[in-house]
Amino acid sequence: MKGKAKNLDMTVGDPLKLLTLFTIPALASNLLNQIYTLTDSLIVGRYLGQTSLAAVGVCMPVILMVASMIIGLNIGVGILMSQSFGRHDFGQMRHTLANSVYLGLVLGVIVALIGIPLARPILRLMGTPEGPLNEAVSYIRISFAATVFPIYYFMFSNAFRGIGDGYTALYCLIVSVVGNILLDIVFVVKLGLGVAGSAYATALAQGMSVVFAIIMLYAKYPDMRMGKTDFKPDMPLISKITRLAVPIAIQSGFNNLGNVVVQSCINGFGESIMAAYTVGSRLGAFSLLPMETVGGSLSVYAGQNLGAKKYDRIDKGVKASLVINVVVSAVMAVILLIFGKRLTVAFLPEASDVIIGASYRYLLFAAVPGILYGVMFVYQYVLRGVGHTKESMAGSFIQLGGKLVVALLGAYVLHSLDIVWIAWPVSYIAGTVWPYIHYKKYIAAPEAMERN
Repeated sequence: MKGKAKNLDMTVGDPLKLLTLFTIPALASNLLNQIYTLTDSLIVGRYLGQTSLAAVGVCMPVILMVASMIIGLNIGVGILMSQSFGRHDFGQMRHTLANSVYLGLVLGVIVALIGIPLARPILRLMGTPEGPLNEAVSYIRISFAATVFPIYYFMFSNAFRGIGDGYTALYCLIVSVVGNILLDIVFVVKLGLGVAGSAYATALAQGMSVVFAIIMLYAKYPDMRMGKTDFKPDMPLISKITRLAVPIAIQSGFNNLGNVVVQSCINGFGESIMAAYTVGSRLGAFSLLPMETVGGSLSVYAGQNLGAKKYDRIDKGVKASLVINVVVSAVMAVILLIFGKRLTVAFLPEASDVIIGASYRYLLFAAVPGILYGVMFVYQYVLRGVGHTKESMAGSFIQLGGKLVVALLGAYVLHSLDIVWIAWPVSYIAGTVWPYIHYKKYIAAPEAMERN
């Protein structure tokens, strides 16, 4: 590929080294992405208080459900681009990216038109208390209206990753994160716009990142400069993107739908527990992110090697990913065990013992056993990378079912918050079983499975 950037061709070389090198910038990107929610929660919690923090927290599962569908669309695009990169077919890469722009625009309009009027009914259905309700409605409506920005951010991010360039995706995210922090301070602290100011800051920062991503793509990759022919609507290609993306989007969306239901269960325990869960879930997501990122890197690795028909390297990549996950999850577990309570106080300096205790126990149940989470993502994401998205989706449905059964049992039958927290590790185990079984069948006869 022509251009100034150095791309990572993962069809040759040591899988452990390649996955580590590719995961580092991707992990930095994803950790920075988590800083969005951490920054919002820190500023809202410290300057606006417990009720506003609960308002932001109750919105997150809904926003993440929409975001997961957006990411699903763009993972589908990334899979096709990584496979084209493995074949060195750069014209098809341009054509895929250009046509995905149409899908992204349609999805953004649909989310805005449906989400804005349904914001209040959704939050009421979740059992949101009256205290944080109005602020939550304002926050979520702004997020729905600005959906097109994260759609295109993730689209270009996956485009860079699909061609083996994780660092440019990282640079784009740095622009967004720095912009978000600065705008949060301006809108929330200086201008006093409250929770709505935090939502405006995130939307504008993501828009800045999209502009920067387009500039970087054109500056670094002459072969990726799209022309009129690339933007010619290609219905077979759009259909192919959709067939890949829809199962992934449904998988991610339903998984986060489970989080919406779980949030509803938690809302029934009161505003203090809602605030505790907001803090705990932010810290937990931050600590579990490395394991998810390894799975995402494996998906690109598997896609490139599938395109090159090097099936034996796919299994080597799975084993290397498991090694990375064991090491990283052990480190993150130790950090949470030692510093979990102190980190909670950083969000809410005046936090009660109830909030600190509930947040810490969430971390013990949901985040400390991160190795289970990592193994699940290895097997779900390798199936995505080789195009077996339906089987990956089946694993996610099973994961969702396990989480919902346990959470609902804990909230409405046993009335135990600890049982609700146990829903997380149960879901990790449940979501691994079917993808693992199917992957073993695939790797035993990959050429036969590809024909299927």
